[in-house]
Order: sequence, then C-alpha cells, then structure tokens
Amino acid sequence: MSNHSTRAKLLYLHALTPVHSGTGQAVAVVDLPIAREKATGWPIIPASSLKGVLRDALNNGQNKEWINRAFGRDVRGEEEGEAGLLCFTDQRILCLAVRSYFGTFAYATCPLVLERFLRDAHAMGIAAPFAKVPPVSDSPEGLNALVAKGSALARNSRVYLEDLDLVAREDDAVTQIANALAGTLFTNNPQSMVQRFVLVSDEVFNFLCETAVEVVARVRLQDDTKTVAPGALWYEEAVPAESIFSGAVLVADHYRKNPEELWNNFQPSLIQVGGNSTVGRGLCRVVMA
Repeated sequence: MSNHSTRAKLLYLHALTPVHSGTGQAVAVVDLPIAREKATGWPIIPASSLKGVLRDALNNGQNKEWINRAFGRDVRGEEEGEAGLLCFTDQRILCLAVRSYFGTFAYATCPLVLERFLRDAHAMGIAAPFAKVPPVSDSPEGLNALVAKGSALARNSRVYLEDLDLVAREDDAVTQIANALAGTLFTNNPQSMVQRFVLVSDEVFNFLCETAVEVVARVRLQDDTKTVAPGALWYEEAVPAESIFSGAVLVADHYRKNPEELWNNFQPSLIQVGGNSTVGRGLCRVVMA
C-alpha cells in the first residue's frame, strides 16, 4: 500500500452492477454502445466522466474549499476558473467478468492488459502490486489459459469461458498476480478473486471484450396503453457486474506542498458511473492503493 506522501496512487473500480459509460448514438446494431479505446477496442471509463462523479460523491456541503482545490473551480459570474490539483487517468478494463461453466464466473485478463498496467504504474512512480507477467499464447491444438493454484474454474485441465473451451494450467506467476490484486481489492475475502482469476491470450481477451459484454433491449411504454411506443425500442451495451477497472490519480506538478491533506480528504467508497442510474446501472466500489 502506498503511503500518504506519494504524488500518485492507483485507483480501482469494482463494478457492483453493470456499467454503461456510453458514447452516444451509434450506427451499428447496438444503439448505445459503451466507451472503448480506439486502438484496442477494450472498455474504458473516460476520466472526464469519473472526475465529475467523484467530485459529487465527495462533496458533503461542508468541504467546498477542498473540493474546489482538488477538482477545480467553476467559472461563475465574476469568478475566475481554476484547474484542480488532482489529475485522473481513464479507467481501463483490468479484469472482465465472464461466464464460466465452473466457478460461476471468471475474472479474465490478458498479458497486454497487465503489462500496460505495470508500465503505467512504473511511469508514475507507483509501486505495482506484482512484477512479472507470464506469456500466454494459443496453438493450433487449442486455446490456452493460466489459472491460480486451487482455481475454481478448472476441471480436468479445462476452463470453459462463455462458449470457449480452453486448456488450463496452474502457474506460479499467475497465482502471485491474483493474490496481489485480491489482497488489495478484496481484503475481506481475497480467495473469492484468486479462485476465479484467469489469464488468457490477448486474442481471446479481444474476443471476450467484443462478445461477453451485456447487450440489453430497452423500451419506453405509452402511458395510456402500456404498450411499446412507436420507435421506442433500443439496444444498449454494458460492462458486466463484477468487472474491475484500473487507473490512477495524480497530484498536479505545480503543487509543491506535501499532498497528505489531499489524500486524507480523498476517500471515496461507492460511486455511480455512467448512465441509467435510476435502473441500477453503474454502481461501483472504489479502492485506492
């Protein structure tokens, strides 16, 4: 765990309900898609969305001065705008929750996701929770997966994720990664994550990010007949509940004082991210390390 004098910390979001952080209308089959990275196509929660949500969550009506310093001051009338002292990165997908025949669901990730996580942590001077990422590659004989020791996902050296049949193997490095992440994210019951952690190839993870996200149909009913209004049927995406995102929060370079005060007041625990809050979407647990 990082100490209070650090200028950057890791910020995790654990989705308690499906998350729809959208991009607006689309021309594809899904009318309201989730936000994705352009290069990878993986789900993200933009920093612009996260910052506003955190500001509202931490604003208790009695800490206006700290809120304005940390998140910035709005331009109102004669007042001048002011940039905030806390800088946020996008929340990238760290573990995608996918259906599993054994163990109910899996926390799926891939080497590229973890390597980028390590790279970013090192670049910002943050002590990463693990140091080594083992490679995973598929072969003509089949798809491969690495699991932690004592995994609840594997039976007879097989893991079944969604409709994929993968050859499973226990790996010491994966066990260390799973224990490190679970020790941070699930302090009360780390084994619940360790037993469900699985490392798949980058290609399989790409496939899961396209096909394993939720797509739900929504309708709007007419008040008088309680039937679907004309043209009021649409489809929207959501990142499944139990998925985990990761990013960072940094103290601005121009702030030369000890950042302890900022960190002491920055203690979010539960936030609502993205759209459809009135139907339970986007409820996330916040963990900072």
